[in-house]
Amino acid sequence: MPGRPERVGVLDVGCFSAQLVVVDRAQGSLLHPEVSHKVRLRMDRALQANYTFTERNQEIEISKLGKVSADVTKTYEVYPSANPGFTYKRLIAVNGTPIPPAELARNDDTHRRDLERVAASPSERAKQQKDIEKNRREEREAIDELFRVYDIHLVGRETLAGYPTIVGTLDPRRDYQPRSDDGRMMKRFRARVWVHEFQYQLVKADLESVEDVTIGWGILARLRKGAKVTLQRTKVNDEVWLPASLRVVGTGRTLMFRGFKIDSLTEWSDYKKFSVSTEENLK
Repeated sequence: MPGRPERVGVLDVGCFSAQLVVVDRAQGSLLHPEVSHKVRLRMDRALQANYTFTERNQEIEISKLGKVSADVTKTYEVYPSANPGFTYKRLIAVNGTPIPPAELARNDDTHRRDLERVAASPSERAKQQKDIEKNRREEREAIDELFRVYDIHLVGRETLAGYPTIVGTLDPRRDYQPRSDDGRMMKRFRARVWVHEFQYQLVKADLESVEDVTIGWGILARLRKGAKVTLQRTKVNDEVWLPASLRVVGTGRTLMFRGFKIDSLTEWSDYKKFSVSTEENLK
């Protein structure tokens, strides 16, 4: 009998879903060839920490015999935390079937007890604060790496989904050695991006891998060169741009030398500004 399948995230492309705000220091134009100044950059995973939202994704499963499938679609209510380790992804449905109320209550109680344990322990609170600072430091490092990893060229203007956008290409520099995990992932992809011409926000990014990409630290599978990732972002409450969907399409081979195809979609919706009262609704 095959073992329990391993659930893995295919890619972390938070580096590309940063608010891309790049303006020339002198000209203030995204079309100026010397793009040398960057401001207000934040990663989407940091921006999402200010909102509750619904996440719907097709989970990639790899069995111990190397069979790959994306047949399970899970829907979550996501309640954020400054420390991603304490973000609560509340599973509410599997393949469209709602989770029973009793199971929801058990999961809520487990999460609440975890938070109470941390709140009651000075050492746990200190550790959480260190984790928050570490995440912020890694975010800054990833943003800095974006501009070291890539040669960025601005190639024109297009109207996309009704928005006026500037189109740019990002090609990894062959001689650059990344300093972070985010940087190493970035270097495996070339990208074409659409940035709102006046709001300086990333609207869409198309990525294509220029080399194989490992899944599960390379222990489980490899996604072959040529895999494509499409990220779409949307403006929420007329105040902030946040991710709307992420699609991954590609082929690969597992450790057991079984070939596979992936077409996986993650969607985010129902963004609401996070507040203490929002968290209290879980109680």
